[in-house]
Amino acid sequence: MRPHALRFLKEMKKVGFEIVIFTCGEKNYANSILDKLDPKGKYIDHRLFRDSCSTDKKGVFYKDLSILGRDLSKTLIIDNLARNFDKQPSNGIHISSWYCD
Repeated sequence: MRPHALRFLKEMKKVGFEIVIFTCGEKNYANSILDKLDPKGKYIDHRLFRDSCSTDKKGVFYKDLSILGRDLSKTLIIDNLARNFDKQPSNGIHISSWYCD
C-alpha cells in the first residue's frame, strides 16, 4: 500500500469529499486491493474499473471524467499517469509512481 494512502482517504472523507476510485485495472484485481485498503467501505464511495475507461486509437486505456456525471469544476483526478487526465487536464494532479520503495 502506498504510504499514507489510508490517512489521505480518512482526511478527505472527514472534510466531506466523495471518493471515487477509478482504475484501469481489472475489477477482480482492483477489488482485492481496495478491499484491503477500505475493508468496511467507510471511505471509498464508488469504484470504477477498466470497463469504465475509454481507449484511444492504439487501444490504450484512459479515464474520461465526464462519465462520472459530476460537476467537473469540483472534480479532481489524482493519478501517476498524466494521460489519464488528457481529456480534462485542469482536473489532474500528477503524482509519482510507487513501487513499494
